[in-house]
Amino acid sequence: MTRTREFDEKTTIERAMRLFWKQGFNGSPLPDLLDAMQLSRGSFYNAFGAKQQVLVDAIRLYMEGGMDGVLLPLFEPKAGRAQIEETFARMIKHLAGPKGHQGCLVNNCMAEVADRDPVLRSALVAARAMVEEGFSSAVERGQTDGSIATRDNPRSIGRFLLNTFSGLNIASKGRPGRTVLNDIARVALKVLD
Repeated sequence: MTRTREFDEKTTIERAMRLFWKQGFNGSPLPDLLDAMQLSRGSFYNAFGAKQQVLVDAIRLYMEGGMDGVLLPLFEPKAGRAQIEETFARMIKHLAGPKGHQGCLVNNCMAEVADRDPVLRSALVAARAMVEEGFSSAVERGQTDGSIATRDNPRSIGRFLLNTFSGLNIASKGRPGRTVLNDIARVALKVLD
């Protein structure tokens, strides 16, 4: 007879996500993870099997939430230039806030574990591809409506925007302040003109 889970899986994964985001994958030993998730060792292994799977699930949840809401404008069905600009504005507001120095869960994990773990690398690459697709599609719509220049193809611009976006997350770890982050975004967004 199978036992039913006595915890809300989404809430439990969100707790793990917050821990990974703050401490990293390697900086979150199993006892800390169990404590954060409020699970016994047995419940953890029965539900997830391994710490690696919890991170994969946390990355999925993080992306479903639009990276704590930052990416939501970019994922609107008719996103274009205005939504790209709004996404960068939301990012800077987040990064200049009290938890901005934590950067991005995906970027942090990409730097920490992607080169050593093919399963995690696959989940992280898929998350980045989702954001690249969001930027590229928004650029394409902007080029169609004339609000974005057409001298470069949408995919190239989308890749550039994704990497600038990632760079802002990395820069935030040094707490450079809103003025510096605004300068980076302002110059990067000129690619749309």
